[in-house]
Amino acid sequence: MSSKTDVSNSRKFVADEFMERLQQHRRYLYHIAYRLTGNSEDAKDLTQETIWQAHRKSNKYVYEKSLKAWLRTMMTNLFRDLKRKKSLKLVALEDAFIHSEPPLSVGTQSVEEQVENRLLLERVKEEICDLPEIYRRVIVLRHFHSLSYSEISEQLDIPEGTVKTQLFRARKMLKERLTKND
Repeated sequence: MSSKTDVSNSRKFVADEFMERLQQHRRYLYHIAYRLTGNSEDAKDLTQETIWQAHRKSNKYVYEKSLKAWLRTMMTNLFRDLKRKKSLKLVALEDAFIHSEPPLSVGTQSVEEQVENRLLLERVKEEICDLPEIYRRVIVLRHFHSLSYSEISEQLDIPEGTVKTQLFRARKMLKERLTKND
């Protein structure tokens, strides 16, 4: 029984020692995180998340390699993953606003929220109308007529890959215009 306790204490000591090494690099990580995120709060969160993940994956760290480089790589990968997840959420939100019908939960919204949503919807529709023809038509067919990529491809007589590209560019353009005017 004593050997199990010794092994457990030894692992805990190694984990605590590694955590101390990680904490020594906190400022370095924060500066990288700030350059990546552009603001203090997100930088703090990213730094904390990186340290937590590094501690969790301490068994994968090769001691001959630079700890700073390992942490920097881990932080960069975390940032990319978070950015990708945020991007996916933004696209989903944009899709929800582009549909012309108001959401079903209108009854639970205050009058002010309903007015704000209606104004936002009108603004999105105006921005869609201002898009170049090639982008406007795929947005309208996809989001107002609920056509699939293949149906849009047939309707416009263009390859399905072109439909996807034009839709991606149209959404990106809409996002830029909507965030620029805020």
